[in-house]
Amino acid sequence: MYWGRSFASKLTGKHKVSTGISPSGYIHFGNVREVMTGDIIHKSIQMEGMESSFIYLCDDIDPLRKVYPFLPESYEKHVGKPLRDIPAPEGNLSYSEFFIQPFIETMKKLNISPEIIRTGELYRDGKLGDLIEESIKKKDQIRQILEQFSGRELENDWYPYNPRCSQCGRINSAKATGFSNGKVSYQCTCGFNGESDIYKDEGKLPWRIEWPAKWKILGVTVEPFGKDHGTQGGSYDTGKAISETVFNYPAPAPMMFERILLKGKGAMHSSTGINIPASEMLKFSPPEIIRYVIARVPPTRYIDFDPGSGFLNLVDEYERLHRLKKEGKLDEDKSTILEICETGRDQEQIPDFRHLTTLVQIYSDDKRVSEIISSDGKTYSPDILHERIEMARDWIKNHAPEDSKFRILGIKEKTNLTEEQRKVICELHRVLDSKTEWTPESIHESSRVAIESSGLEPSAGFVAIYMTIIGKERGPRLGYFLAGMDRNTVLSRLEFICGDSP
Repeated sequence: MYWGRSFASKLTGKHKVSTGISPSGYIHFGNVREVMTGDIIHKSIQMEGMESSFIYLCDDIDPLRKVYPFLPESYEKHVGKPLRDIPAPEGNLSYSEFFIQPFIETMKKLNISPEIIRTGELYRDGKLGDLIEESIKKKDQIRQILEQFSGRELENDWYPYNPRCSQCGRINSAKATGFSNGKVSYQCTCGFNGESDIYKDEGKLPWRIEWPAKWKILGVTVEPFGKDHGTQGGSYDTGKAISETVFNYPAPAPMMFERILLKGKGAMHSSTGINIPASEMLKFSPPEIIRYVIARVPPTRYIDFDPGSGFLNLVDEYERLHRLKKEGKLDEDKSTILEICETGRDQEQIPDFRHLTTLVQIYSDDKRVSEIISSDGKTYSPDILHERIEMARDWIKNHAPEDSKFRILGIKEKTNLTEEQRKVICELHRVLDSKTEWTPESIHESSRVAIESSGLEPSAGFVAIYMTIIGKERGPRLGYFLAGMDRNTVLSRLEFICGDSP
């Protein structure tokens, strides 16, 4: 059974799935796995006939931890302040909105539609106030849980609350010193002494207490999270204990997921620069493929994502599954994956992506590319076709490996071939010149016949053809490749090489 359905089948009743992130920087493709895992579980619960809702938390009251590589040194003065209170690197938005807004738009395009909740608003509206007060009153019990699971000893005067200093604005530099009438008194390292109202956004719970507090006030029943939170004694273990013994709320059903690695570079992370921003992914990848990259792999396995040839192979794989589905040859698990990957667009209106990556290197005119790709008799949506052409061009420019890139040689441009290879070209010219059809199938068959007649091994024969057309030993699928070119241009090129002296 598909992993999402298997997980959902063990649940009963009504559910609320929650995911979230601290928008401290560019939200990258690695982060997409969290929200996608939540979305898959949410949809799988519905497939199992149960009611489900889905929320996405933007932890905008978290502090800026440090000056990240993509920030100017001037941001040193903002370290420790809530992300929602810091100006954006550019424009008029807050820091948190600058980074979360592109991701919200990305989620829409990926057919992910959670309710967006900003954690700062939960504090501002007083929704966490009662649980903050309960945490303070039961701080000794919470201390025991934290020390038991983390193995570290907390200070004797520790408080489960981080005040935001009203003088310097930092939320990680003030120390709570007392509590009375809904207000926490504090002393800040900046020298200021003040009070924070727990029913306003004047402070926050530490993460390991805030997480279970949000479970309770929001009614969360399922939560996927990265394996760093799921280690023994980690955030989930402490959150579960606090939720069930302090807040009297059952911990959500967990789903731990592995990271997405960027092939050859390691785990994606905003602060290291090893990442592809989620919004950038949609410049070269169809949304269905982004969903497929994640949906096809169980969360417990890491994904080694290759934006180059590996990506193109995944597109081929996805398109092949759709052909099998149309032929009624797809099993239930694969059918579920395709259903999970849908974004509301008819796959029949989506052209072959690999073919497009070839055509955009032959023709700079999008209109000509559209004419060629539509010559198979299918009708494609103009908007989707334009979108896919732009994606193919972006992939070629920014992600394609060198062996996927090529340049069409001029009709009279020299190339080095052996006499045996030249015989293949002469024979191919003769066969193609006599053909009335100029189709991928006809060209492929003609190439096979020409190579066979020459006596060369098939691999050596195809090398001769590719060397003639693009000057490389390998290239795109030959039939589709040449069918996308002008027939007279191809024949003229073959004729020139055939008659050219070694």
